[in-house]
Amino acid sequence: MEFSPRISSSVAKRIPDADLEKSVRLLDEAFTGKSLLRVSRNSPQSRVLGTRKRGSDRYGPREATSKLLHNVHDLSVTVGPDELNKLLHDSTTGASKFLHNVHDLSVTVGPDELNKLLHDSTTGALLTEQEPWKNVADKLYVEFLESLQSHGTEQQVFDTVADFIQTCSDRLDLLRDMERKVSQKFVPLSHREEWLENERNTWRLVYCLYQNRISTHLLSADGCKQMDDEAMDIPLRQQSEKEIMQQLYKNDNITRECQLVIDWLEQNASDQSREEACLQHFTDKTVAWENTLHQLQNKSSNIPYGSSRPIVPKLDPDAPLREGKPLHDIDVEDEARLVKEVFVQIRCGHLQQAQLLCMHTGQEWRAAALEGWRLHHDPNYETASGIDEVDKLPVEGNPNRDIWKLMAWKMAEDKRMPVFARATFAALCGHLSTLVEVCQSWEDLLWAHFRVLVDIRVEKEIRESSVRHYVELPAVYWQNEMDIEEVFSELAASKDTRIRNEALQMAHKVQQYLILDQIGTLMDEMEQWIKLHTEQKMQSLRFLSHLVLFLRLIGRAEKDHIGDAVLRAYVKELMQMHDPHLVAHYSATLPQEDQVALYAEFLADITDSGERELALAAAEDADLDIETITKTVVENIRNRETSTELPDLKAELTAEDMVKVLALDWVVYYPSQRAEALWQANALVCHFLAVGKLEAARKAFNKIPVDSVDLIMKQYQAMTDDSLNAEGLSVVHNLPTRVSSSIREYLCYKVYLDAQEGFSDWFEHYHNAKPIAPKLPPGEVPFTERVAYDHRHNQYKSELERWKMAMQQQTKTVKSQLYNVLTFPEGGWLVDSVSSEAEDEDVDTDGEMSRRQKQMDDLRQLCIPKVALLLHTVMHQMGEYTECIQLADLIVSEQHKLFKVFTKSKLGELLGRIAESSLALLDQKRDPWGHHVSS
Repeated sequence: MEFSPRISSSVAKRIPDADLEKSVRLLDEAFTGKSLLRVSRNSPQSRVLGTRKRGSDRYGPREATSKLLHNVHDLSVTVGPDELNKLLHDSTTGASKFLHNVHDLSVTVGPDELNKLLHDSTTGALLTEQEPWKNVADKLYVEFLESLQSHGTEQQVFDTVADFIQTCSDRLDLLRDMERKVSQKFVPLSHREEWLENERNTWRLVYCLYQNRISTHLLSADGCKQMDDEAMDIPLRQQSEKEIMQQLYKNDNITRECQLVIDWLEQNASDQSREEACLQHFTDKTVAWENTLHQLQNKSSNIPYGSSRPIVPKLDPDAPLREGKPLHDIDVEDEARLVKEVFVQIRCGHLQQAQLLCMHTGQEWRAAALEGWRLHHDPNYETASGIDEVDKLPVEGNPNRDIWKLMAWKMAEDKRMPVFARATFAALCGHLSTLVEVCQSWEDLLWAHFRVLVDIRVEKEIRESSVRHYVELPAVYWQNEMDIEEVFSELAASKDTRIRNEALQMAHKVQQYLILDQIGTLMDEMEQWIKLHTEQKMQSLRFLSHLVLFLRLIGRAEKDHIGDAVLRAYVKELMQMHDPHLVAHYSATLPQEDQVALYAEFLADITDSGERELALAAAEDADLDIETITKTVVENIRNRETSTELPDLKAELTAEDMVKVLALDWVVYYPSQRAEALWQANALVCHFLAVGKLEAARKAFNKIPVDSVDLIMKQYQAMTDDSLNAEGLSVVHNLPTRVSSSIREYLCYKVYLDAQEGFSDWFEHYHNAKPIAPKLPPGEVPFTERVAYDHRHNQYKSELERWKMAMQQQTKTVKSQLYNVLTFPEGGWLVDSVSSEAEDEDVDTDGEMSRRQKQMDDLRQLCIPKVALLLHTVMHQMGEYTECIQLADLIVSEQHKLFKVFTKSKLGELLGRIAESSLALLDQKRDPWGHHVSS
């Protein structure tokens, strides 16, 4: 179990018991130290590590590390503001009787108040209407994030784990309290409780194991040597059993870690049994076997409830076995209940409670029998020499412990005794086969093996280091010695199908690899787990993700690509909760490329402006690359596959188009991204124009604020050349190639969309706004109607004149707009400037500029012939036939080279239109080129 963490030495200053000598000081009276496990209660006192005075109720295994407080019964529950407000502000809730004015603080609700909440009839109705588990589970994600943010550094790594433990405990308690109230109406939540409990227990294991490992690793070689020298300075005398055991725990990391695992398993068992009924609930303090005693004392008289069988004639502890007769029937039942309860207390690490239980039932001899395992130690040898009148201290432990252990072994093998009585002695003397008989779960079996493993290692060390002669133990005792890997192999190959299945559970596999410190193997398992689809997938991903983050904080990260895969899977699940703070924070734990891809995917489905602002604010808080993310969002949405678009049909604006248009808001939000916004809008306009969606193109174009070009100029401190163009089309110096090309393309789309809009207005005015001449009714028309007709006709002529004047002005405007497209300066419409083309090769690292150039060339071939035909239509309809003929000169001119973008069909269509204009000139007595013919 090698451990070499990459963590700064400053961590040790923050870790309780970082001094190894202090953390393993054993059986030191009046010593109080911090526990390596977490108190799983909600009282303020339980927010720190549990402490207790170390007594002499256990040898090495218990004395190596302090245990948690077991008799904590504070059932206060921390209720968050959302939960409490839901209870307080509901009109049907009776909770408002005692809690008011809750704003933004969590409130600790004591057991009395919680009881009122849970048992009030109206509150209970509220709980039964909703699924309690979902509310409890959703809070876990937020609370785990808060723990990370509160203690996110190396120095606070164990504070973070402690908060994880407390959070799981709080939620587990709340869930169980809710379940008690609604158990009659809901399916029991045992499987959910089991998952949450396993997670809490695993975090406890992480806490105690890695605190010990890091503390051990950070001890310098000089420090270890100094400790060894101090140990050697224990004067020239034989060390006691206790002192030998102390040195073993100081020097043997495997034994110490095995004991940590035992303590951890016992604490878990203690939590599970805390709320179960115990024997004291059924009996008062009494004498042993009171029914048998009563019958023996009253042999001559008839007594009620006499035994159905002949009972023992004498009453001493060995009488039932020696005489071969039973106790009174009722005492037999009580005895069975007692020995089982005693074993349960031993399993929970409560030896003292087990002894008190024996004394409560009058069996002081049984309590005394449980004392025999204690290691012998005479503290008087430790008193300083030369000091007179020193009070003699009592001797600790059992000087004949080896004899007691041999007798306990024989009792564990005695089939005549109740199985739990045998198991109790088996736990204290290392009898594995008897312990296995009473193990009901994977945890029980692991505890049995580790307890025997530690017992054998301690016993071997004592016998090898002491000159005293000990009685021989049975050979099978030593044959049970195995290493930790063999223990887990035994569990996986158990004859009990249930235990084999439990060994394959995720929580137990994680615990196994943490105990073995096989992080690489654990990561391989994680890679498989994240592919499974289970009911608790969200919870398992949350746990695995935080475990990965913990291992990275302490420098134990292995196979980072698997850790990244776990975190990616977790972020994808968090997206379903639509909480930007959760998604942003955990995205920030991934490599830059994954951060951008995942958060961009998350933002793509957000359409509400308020939610978008919150999402961007969360990204800022998490220090994500917002500009790259927003750019990626727009590109992802823009490149989504849409339904088949047919340019030949009427291209209408669709919902998919609007989603793409609205996506531009992501890059418009920050002024520093205005150049990128221009680039993305150009790409979208180009797409819409290619499929004939002018309305969508106009909406996309209008998403760019009108001051964008000026803002970009200021950002890049660009200078304009006023001598080139008054409209600012050929503007710039000091701009990057991508930016200058984007500005030029933007201006190209502006003139094109203006021309299209101008033509639409002209077309509408020409065809729909022209006055209609009034008609004179046929036949003989009365004088009054003729007068009315003349009035309407005169009015028509006036309106027609106004229409012609408006058409002339509108024609002039639209002709100018269309000519602006055809005669766009510096190379033409959608043609980059010469300087930009020269630099393309340097900036086009991913082929982006090449693809853009291809798209612009295609769009020129599509749009310029359309513009030429529209221009011809305007001039031909307005009778400007001579200019129609001159349009051919513009198309074939070498200055603009427009003929290069015409296909044969389009060129033939334009020439046909021009031929119609020539015919119209001939009808006006002119030559085909528009010149007047001399008479």
